[in-house]
Amino acid sequence: MSTPAHARLLPSTATSHPDDPIPAEPRELSPLVLRPSPAQHTSPKSSDESTTWSGHSSESGSPLMPSTEPQLDGRADEIVDKLEALPGAAVTFPDKRPRRASTTLISDSPADIQRILGDTETATKLISQCCGGGCCLLNTAVPDTTAPDFDPVVIPDNIAFRSLNVQIGPLSLNTELTGVAPLPPVKMSFEPVPSSAPNHVTTVHKVPPKYVQPHPPYDVFSAPLYHARELTKPGAEKRTFHFDVDVTDYPDESGIDFKVGGAIGICPPNATEVVDDLFDILCIPKFVRDKPVTLKTQTGRWPTIWGDDQARELLTTRRELLTWCADVQSFPPTKPLLRLMAEYADAPNEKKILMYLSAAEGQATFCDLRTNGHITVAQLLHAFPSSKPPLPALLSILNQLMPRFYSLSNDPHISSARPGLPGSRRLIEMAVTIHESPDWHTEGGIRSGVGSGFMERMAQSFINAEQDGIDLTTLDLRVPLFRGLMSNPLSQRFGGEGPMVLIGAGVGMAPFRGFILNRLKNANCANKIWLIQGVRDSKLDEIYSGELGDHEAEIKRVVQSRKFRPGNNEAKYVQDEVRMQADIVWFVVNALDGRIFVCGSSKGMGEGVETALIEVARQKGNMSDAQAREFWEKKKEDGQYIAETW
Repeated sequence: MSTPAHARLLPSTATSHPDDPIPAEPRELSPLVLRPSPAQHTSPKSSDESTTWSGHSSESGSPLMPSTEPQLDGRADEIVDKLEALPGAAVTFPDKRPRRASTTLISDSPADIQRILGDTETATKLISQCCGGGCCLLNTAVPDTTAPDFDPVVIPDNIAFRSLNVQIGPLSLNTELTGVAPLPPVKMSFEPVPSSAPNHVTTVHKVPPKYVQPHPPYDVFSAPLYHARELTKPGAEKRTFHFDVDVTDYPDESGIDFKVGGAIGICPPNATEVVDDLFDILCIPKFVRDKPVTLKTQTGRWPTIWGDDQARELLTTRRELLTWCADVQSFPPTKPLLRLMAEYADAPNEKKILMYLSAAEGQATFCDLRTNGHITVAQLLHAFPSSKPPLPALLSILNQLMPRFYSLSNDPHISSARPGLPGSRRLIEMAVTIHESPDWHTEGGIRSGVGSGFMERMAQSFINAEQDGIDLTTLDLRVPLFRGLMSNPLSQRFGGEGPMVLIGAGVGMAPFRGFILNRLKNANCANKIWLIQGVRDSKLDEIYSGELGDHEAEIKRVVQSRKFRPGNNEAKYVQDEVRMQADIVWFVVNALDGRIFVCGSSKGMGEGVETALIEVARQKGNMSDAQAREFWEKKKEDGQYIAETW
């Protein structure tokens, strides 16, 4: 069997080759030993002055961190390939659609995806999961446009509807529709506040209401923002910001503490302009928006985060619920939402289109709608302006606004002794990449994600105030966060005194900074670290350059995809460099307490790195493909191969 071209990149040396699979540290490499560097007090870039390690908490028995976004594997693209191969009358796909959008087609469990992949008899069986439950059947019957009673539906003429790119064939106001999704039940109500109730003081623009609890009985902590700066340079493909957040007054939670490599949950609000836009579309008067009401729910966790499934009676406002509790822009449209909008649409053409999208006849068009870019609730309501569903009915079917998790980019057990920092303040640090997508309002416009958009607004407010010489304490910028009580792969497995290979791309580099700063302060460790970092262009996209100690140039290998030139024996992507550094990888994973960490996007980078690691084991260990995969699975079980991807 011939050797793949990319596999031939793996070097064979005197210390590591198939005929002698027992690894030894590569002799031609100088020992990469990190030593504590002199304290730096000239820049607020990193908090590396410190107390000693005090990792007294254990998370081994904690549950896994819950997912906040739909998580899909690469098989979603395979499903789309099968859909595209079906007859055009059954399912149609617009030309030039970005393939990445196909990941929203399926949002069920891997077992369900596998079941669907194994059945390709009809388009219905493949696409029925796109609404979450296979609630309708495909019906491609075309109405008779020559019939005397054919009354064609007029397509709404507004920018929001055009942005949906909905392809509707011949449709009459008299077209009979079958398999229409049922009208969803209303699970809550607004009632007057009893006269005996205490006055409701809202903090909607600062912190979430008390009933938004991550881990009852613990509350969301309103952490002051100490500093913010942009890590990337103008022209970077994705902008990334660094944040220093003050957690000195974070309450005790049964001895659990922040950990190096750990993550925090941030509870982002919907932007004020987004909430006001929804109020305006739904014609909710301004004097009602902030008026206290009694919210009564019938069942479920909403509006908490992970509270008990039960009926609730809470004092709140409509603005609080739309700002902190309802996700209005992260999820694709559902049939319950479209059916609700149809119920309250006054214009006959809009009602018919919405009913069509909720019916069997509109199944293919509905699937296109869900996979054709990113659609928000406001965008749908603007597209069908005659639909004004009541707010309780709308909130009954919207998803919970969930926390966004970000890895710490420092060692939280290192104190933050900096010039001008009063007292013994404790800071945690993190890096946030801004996620952007096209905005339907204007051609070429963009909008930011809920979590990253909130953090960008915080950063810009801080940076602008700093530039204008405004007293930053008067801004009182705060980040609603909580310490993760769940297990985190990176924080759980970090430790020991063995060598490490850290492999990351983009913002995946952030937690590795904490690992390295921790080892700079621990003279008893072997302190051997190799860092493989992937960026598009180091001058624009590399984060934390120059912040990894005196030996940064020796331990770090930066792979720049934009600078790649074929034929120069260079790596284009991180996984290529992993192959080229096979000796180091093989030495570390077989060394006493040696560990391989991978952090970054699972799509592309994560998959590519895993493939490269399998090739390393196959060639360096003289293994078959199955043996190499089993080798890395065993390393995962033993805590020597740790991957945190998203």
